[in-house]
Amino acid sequence: MHQLAVELAGYTGAVLVVTNPVDVLARLVAEISACHRVYGIGANLDTARYRTLAAAACGVAVEMVDGHVIGEHGDAAVCCLSSTTIDGHPLDSAAVSPGDLYAALHARSGLITGGIGRVRAGAVGAVLSTLGKVLGETDGVEHLSVRYLHYGWLGLPVRFTRGAAEGVPAAAEL
Repeated sequence: MHQLAVELAGYTGAVLVVTNPVDVLARLVAEISACHRVYGIGANLDTARYRTLAAAACGVAVEMVDGHVIGEHGDAAVCCLSSTTIDGHPLDSAAVSPGDLYAALHARSGLITGGIGRVRAGAVGAVLSTLGKVLGETDGVEHLSVRYLHYGWLGLPVRFTRGAAEGVPAAAEL
């Protein structure tokens, strides 16, 4: 990754980091290459897994769940339970155990990897969805690892409009 980052020096496009540890490697690529638009897809995967688990716990279709995960990809991911809605209604934490959701989220990647020996579709879906936003083909929100002020690299919801990330300072501004 170090050599790739060196080769990206001066690149003005967007760079998507997929490989783990995604937050650390996104930071490495951004710092070495000085590229202004480096994004890691870890929070995207965590958010998709969280929505799937919340939907199953509530017995609804995943499309009815609006919620996200922030923080560092993997075991340090934080489910934003208080802002999660099911069909526009707040998540009923009395009916859905927050502890069970956290445990299931943190076990999910191991179960996927153990079941088929690798993870395939999740990362590809995250990359394709993010590319559509970064390239300006579609507008919307992606959950990505980004450098955010003095807090370091965090998984955060990032709104894209015509390819531009809103509310995330460019690396040059930091």
